[in-house]
Amino acid sequence: MLRAWLKRLAGDGDPNALTTSRGWERYAREHAGGAPLGDEWNRPEAIGIDVAPDEIVPHLDREVFAPFLGTCETIVEIGPGGGRWTAILLPKCRRLIAADTSASMLAMLRRRFAGDARLVCVELDGLGLAPIADASADAVFSFDVFVHLPQWDVFNYLREIRRVLRPGGKAVVHHGNVFSELGWANFVGEIPYTVDRHKPYPNSRS
Repeated sequence: MLRAWLKRLAGDGDPNALTTSRGWERYAREHAGGAPLGDEWNRPEAIGIDVAPDEIVPHLDREVFAPFLGTCETIVEIGPGGGRWTAILLPKCRRLIAADTSASMLAMLRRRFAGDARLVCVELDGLGLAPIADASADAVFSFDVFVHLPQWDVFNYLREIRRVLRPGGKAVVHHGNVFSELGWANFVGEIPYTVDRHKPYPNSRS
């Protein structure tokens, strides 16, 4: 009985139910045609580093990603969006699986990196990484994605990351730290934009 109620609450069987995935797809459609999506989030003050906005990506790559990831055969990027981080991941591997729930985001990604044979785009269903085989990736990367997901989705993706990683594989997963002064301020400031948004209720329409 409880399970049936939860399935109805999640809009099971309703193709128009507004989920986090559908909200992300709508965002992609509304912002298509401009600068590559993601660049608008290059705000140093929001993440607590003292660099120019156009230095955020190269700075984090130099200080965190490159030393940890090195180079490898296959990287899975969860939630590449417009390709802000994809650009620094491609040189680190021979194959980059860009996995996103938004078909529109993946279309933008293909246009941005047209002709790059290393890029493989995979559309997800919002329930995990099902199209990606067990133990098939050397590394998994996700930045500025999990902060937008309900905790159950985060937990599920972490289980999926473990499944797709080869033994000894590496994962870089970014999430906000609400225990820091800046993290708490950001968390509280985003409440009006987050509460009751993109919840999977069957009567919400995309």
